[in-house]
Amino acid sequence: MDFEIKIIEFLQSGKSPFFDISFQVISQLGAICGVVFLCLILLFLDRKLCFWYLFSYGFAGLTTRIIKGLVRRPRPFVVSETITTIGDAVTDFSFPSGHATCATAIAIFLCYFLFKKYKTKWSRFFIVLCGAVYVGLVCLSRMYLGKHYLTDLLAGIIVSAVFCTLGILFMNYVRKKKEFYKGENKNGNQ
Repeated sequence: MDFEIKIIEFLQSGKSPFFDISFQVISQLGAICGVVFLCLILLFLDRKLCFWYLFSYGFAGLTTRIIKGLVRRPRPFVVSETITTIGDAVTDFSFPSGHATCATAIAIFLCYFLFKKYKTKWSRFFIVLCGAVYVGLVCLSRMYLGKHYLTDLLAGIIVSAVFCTLGILFMNYVRKKKEFYKGENKNGNQ
């Protein structure tokens, strides 16, 4: 855990009003603002995917909350006098990061949606790169703001990746089942 404190101390050594504001904005894009933004996009473009996104993110978020309550890891600014908290005050626990969970869910479902639209290798590479940069910036912001350790963020990413992958797999399974039964009904088989 000492190396994680050193990472946050290093990030905060470059503290400035510009970074304070920038990272607070980025952090909010990995929270409810990001959820609402993606929901609005998906509601207009793919309502079923919006449902599965909220379904998957709901389970990931719930799991994150349960783990927080079980582990009860204090925030970095509570543990170390050398770390300051920047921005809004948080009172819950640190492990795992809800912002990392949220940002990862947003990135996975947005990438999935865009993968269906853009099939070239380079466009898909760019989509994944943008998703990774987005999640990376949200995670960096959480450490800079003194809210999370690196392991909090990695755990949030893992929780979200597992539930979102399962959600997408289940969504595709349900879609294939529906298509199968539609095909049977068209042929008169029951």
